[in-house]
Amino acid sequence: MLTVTELTKKIKLLIENNFKTIEVTGEISTKFGAHYSGHYYFTIKDYGATLDAIIWKTAASKMNTNFRQGDKVIIKGRLALYEKWGKYQIIVSSINKEGKGDLFKKFEDLKIKLENEGLFNLEKKKLPFIPKKLALITAKNAAALTDFLKIAEKRYPFTNIVIIPTPVQGMQAAKEIAKSLKFASKINGVDLIVLTRGGGSIEDLWSFNEEIVARAIAEVEIPVISAIGHERDFTIADFVADKRAATPSEAAELAYPEYDILLRNLNMIKSKLFYLIKNKLGNSEMVLLKEKQKFKNNVLVINDYKEQVNNYKNTLENLVNIKITEAWEELQFYKESLQKKDPQVNLLKKQNEVEILKSKLIYLTEKKLLKNKQEIAYLKSKLELLSPFKLLEKGYALIKDENDNPVSSSNLLTKGKKIEIILKDGKKEAMIL
Repeated sequence: MLTVTELTKKIKLLIENNFKTIEVTGEISTKFGAHYSGHYYFTIKDYGATLDAIIWKTAASKMNTNFRQGDKVIIKGRLALYEKWGKYQIIVSSINKEGKGDLFKKFEDLKIKLENEGLFNLEKKKLPFIPKKLALITAKNAAALTDFLKIAEKRYPFTNIVIIPTPVQGMQAAKEIAKSLKFASKINGVDLIVLTRGGGSIEDLWSFNEEIVARAIAEVEIPVISAIGHERDFTIADFVADKRAATPSEAAELAYPEYDILLRNLNMIKSKLFYLIKNKLGNSEMVLLKEKQKFKNNVLVINDYKEQVNNYKNTLENLVNIKITEAWEELQFYKESLQKKDPQVNLLKKQNEVEILKSKLIYLTEKKLLKNKQEIAYLKSKLELLSPFKLLEKGYALIKDENDNPVSSSNLLTKGKKIEIILKDGKKEAMIL
């Protein structure tokens, strides 16, 4: 009986003795770049298998390493088995490019085809401010699902998410993704779809480069966010979707606003409304004071006017206070409603109502001020009509005796009596003959 170590050593000798120098061709299926140690670790692949490869730092310094994922290469080297993991790999002594990889060529051919059809230039649908119901298409129990839900619930605690478990890798994955997109678009109330999965090689993400998925995204009437792989990964689905997110977490950030910011904006609107009302009242009081100053020489008129103005002011203040109270109660109601239920529709509606209420308050204030001005003008005209100097302008004269008393009867005009005749442009002294 052999131990695991003994068996592994025998397999290691078998592999390394029989494959000392080999040549193999395949497509680079992982990111190609130097490790911090200076070594290159990557994988080559064809349609049936994968093979791990290593270029040691000393060998890399003597060869061309200008390669990238998707390149088709010819590798020379020897097979070695790493005993700790029980995995075999090729230690590369030379690497040369054979041509562009089949998968990358297929990707570029489909990209050009769909781009020429105008599929990438379709008008992008606008994402809802706050989704009423979001359909999330991803693999069951995937890290992408966990990441999206974690960020979404942190940003907005009232999420309504329908999870549609869907295979995102494998032979039938593309068809299943297309079916899930169509299914999501028919769910009542869904106004945003997120299509996501974690990172991987080009083969792992290939389902999202299939034509059936691209056309399914284009046919959906609901906005679609694609969040496939990591930031460096681009798929055909990303070009067709209405919005691309670099990661599942970023997709959640695009889908949902921050709840705290929403509340802060609502409080800012409330503060602005109160400031406008207070400012309008201050301006109204200044206008009233100016009108009062015009009539300061007539005590009776001023007192009467002051009483009327105070009545108008009290009425106006009562009206505005009532409206402010109503507005405050409505704002509190909207705030409580936002915290208890889905606020998407109500928030926009209440913001519009606040704007309408603001306009209405401004209109009522201006209307009341206009009425006050009109009544003040009317009182002014009445005062001017009562003025005796108004009659003088029509050709009448005012006669006063020696004691400056008005002469109201001809019987008071006795012979030798001195009088004063006051006209509109001056006065003259006279004597009765």
